[in-house]
Amino acid sequence: MKAALFIATLLAGMGLCASARAQCVKYEPEVVTLTGRLSSHVFPGPPNYESIKRGDRKETAIILTLAAPICVEGSEDPTDAPENNVRDLQLVINKPADWKVVDGRLGKRVTVAGHLFHATTGHHRTKVLIDVTNIRRAGT
Repeated sequence: MKAALFIATLLAGMGLCASARAQCVKYEPEVVTLTGRLSSHVFPGPPNYESIKRGDRKETAIILTLAAPICVEGSEDPTDAPENNVRDLQLVINKPADWKVVDGRLGKRVTVAGHLFHATTGHHRTKVLIDVTNIRRAGT
């Protein structure tokens, strides 16, 4: 009986892994397109990245929250580690036109295209970030 339960659990887990692999995306140079809800969050920054109340500067990050988690395959770059259950991605926004979209769409759904990369500094607030090449209202 225990063996049958173990085998059933193992097979179910293998099915979940297979479906998770089907939903994986890749780090740069691939361009990915993701849809989710935009939000703005304040985090403690320099010098200690621990507490605004204790003197760390405020840093604001724009976060894309996906409706369903994704996984990200690792790459040849050792900093681009594989990640599972990624639901939040910090946006890296370089174009003024993209900031206008963000300002008008906070709390709303958007579709973002860009290159994924793994967090490497204290300024990176999610495990995986997206360097935005395009951002638009979802569904357009």
